Amino acid sequence: MDVVVYQYDQSYVVSSFEEGDFDYVDSVSELEETEFFRYIGAHRILPKLAESYPSPRRKQEVPVWMYIASNLSMRLHGEHSFIAYPYIVRCGGMLQAFGPKVGHKTVHPETKDVTLSCEGFNHKNTYDRQTPCDQDFLRKFARSTVPVRLQGWFNRAVVKILKRHKAFDREGIFLGDASYLFVPDNERYEGSVRLLFDEHNHLVDSKKLTSAQRARCQWKRCYKLVSLIHTNRAGDYFLYAAVAVVSGKAHECPVLYGLVDGFVQAAGRGVMKRLILDRGFLDGERIGRCKREYGIDILIPVRRDMDVYEDALGLMRGGAVEFEEYEAPRPKAPVEPKPTRIPARIRRREEKRQQKLRQKKVEVPPPAPEKTRTRSEVAVVGGFHSWSSCPIPLSVILNKEIYADGHEEIWMLLDTKKGRAAAESRNEYRLRTGIVS
Repeated sequence: MDVVVYQYDQSYVVSSFEEGDFDYVDSVSELEETEFFRYIGAHRILPKLAESYPSPRRKQEVPVWMYIASNLSMRLHGEHSFIAYPYIVRCGGMLQAFGPKVGHKTVHPETKDVTLSCEGFNHKNTYDRQTPCDQDFLRKFARSTVPVRLQGWFNRAVVKILKRHKAFDREGIFLGDASYLFVPDNERYEGSVRLLFDEHNHLVDSKKLTSAQRARCQWKRCYKLVSLIHTNRAGDYFLYAAVAVVSGKAHECPVLYGLVDGFVQAAGRGVMKRLILDRGFLDGERIGRCKREYGIDILIPVRRDMDVYEDALGLMRGGAVEFEEYEAPRPKAPVEPKPTRIPARIRRREEKRQQKLRQKKVEVPPPAPEKTRTRSEVAVVGGFHSWSSCPIPLSVILNKEIYADGHEEIWMLLDTKKGRAAAESRNEYRLRTGIVS
């Protein structure tokens, strides 16, 4: 087995950074993690979360808030294995935020070795502890927690706490998403299914594929994650407001609208004002109910086989639709990195790499005219009642993509919000496509 040895030496780390000699950098610094836990500690968020958490234990020898904090710390470091918990505690900032009663670090004056000392919570320690709680306790606690109750807790109790601390802004923009969660091919993953995916992880039907196409596909075991995500108009952040993990074969449409119902019950009306979806969530009855009962305006693409698409296309061909040119909003300028002292050999190596990249760009031929989009145009037509299952009038945003060879492509969006400019609705839909990766 491999043995990895860590040594606490700040001067060595600083000099290595100055020389550009590093292979991996953790995504969360000790200082940032400390500030995070101090913030939620000052607002007493952890006790509030622990109070409603669906604990599987009758006897709480380790406080539930400690379990939640430990999980948050691991997620901040991108770790999912509980075996990494001792490492996370050692290099993270959780202990500095909670103070010496939970644990503290001691630096040996001569060797500079860092030793952790933790009192624990159940007063049953025969030996000195180096973590607030054992990683095996975290694993068993997580495994014993009932998944349905855990999702219900996050979608109800946590939402109320987030609203209380003003996590949702006034614009109330939310995105609906469904994606596959792939797991190892083990039947013990309860509720998972094996489905066929292509090389881009898109679900495919084996009966509709040729033998050559089928050879490029792979059977994978998966779940489906359906989520409500809160963001702002600039897309500066993405906050999970509700989630559901279901079988990979389950249809995401009823699951998502169930999450919407639960969110409104927990947060109240008026928090979610705008819901942006993809065409997998097309359901006229539920879209109408969201508008009438909750006051939520929905923006969603149209399928080509829908009557409303044909009606809007007929108006366009009859000259009743006026298009205007569309320009996508410009992205924010990237933040310039702070200047650092970079060795000459590193600079020369980077200059050669950039030169090769520029040469490759010149060598790559330009895309074919039929794939080169020259401009985009948008138009809006309101008052559609062509969707029989939807009880409210709809606006159709027509999007025309014009290519260098002269051909045009049309795609459409449905909007339940009246009086919106076509460009504004298309700009909002960019938030939905921005989370697809």
